[in-house]
Amino acid sequence: MRVLALSLITAVVSLACASPPNQPNKTSPLQGERHSAAPPLAASTDGLQSGELFEVLAQMDRALFEASFETCDAAKANAFFADDVEFYHDQTGLAVAEQVRENTRRLTASCPSHRGVKRTLVPGSLRVYPIHNYGAAQIGMHRFDERGASTSSLAKFVNLWRLQDGRWRLARVLSLDHRAVPPLAPMPAN
Repeated sequence: MRVLALSLITAVVSLACASPPNQPNKTSPLQGERHSAAPPLAASTDGLQSGELFEVLAQMDRALFEASFETCDAAKANAFFADDVEFYHDQTGLAVAEQVRENTRRLTASCPSHRGVKRTLVPGSLRVYPIHNYGAAQIGMHRFDERGASTSSLAKFVNLWRLQDGRWRLARVLSLDHRAVPPLAPMPAN
């Protein structure tokens, strides 16, 4: 199963890396945690950049990072993960199941927003690729900025979402290509 998932993710990442980002996407709020609509059977080689499935998973992404980085609610953040979640990080390695949940508890205990850390999805980078009878892969880029830091971090991510019994759960996460970038310019005071 792990080899199949990694092969699938590798194929999706290859497709995503070949396509240029589009214009920023508008997203709408998720109507709840459960979602009964099955993903569409096919997507273009550029992935979905709008539509119901795209919107649902974009909202799931926002809600996950809001719980992890802004409200620092470990229980809410951990509720997004499947029991058998695997998290692959290019700098820290592999974390599985309870390790992922414990890492989330540690992250939220030091509440990134209280330290001036903000996660921002790179506009136009998010793509969704439906996976028949399973769920969808979500690919994008995000940056992490910390107030007063001399650099920020930019990274790619691949989230493999499983739709099971009407509920979306994050089964596999790849966090890749972390690199230092110049920080965002401070916003002028009003």
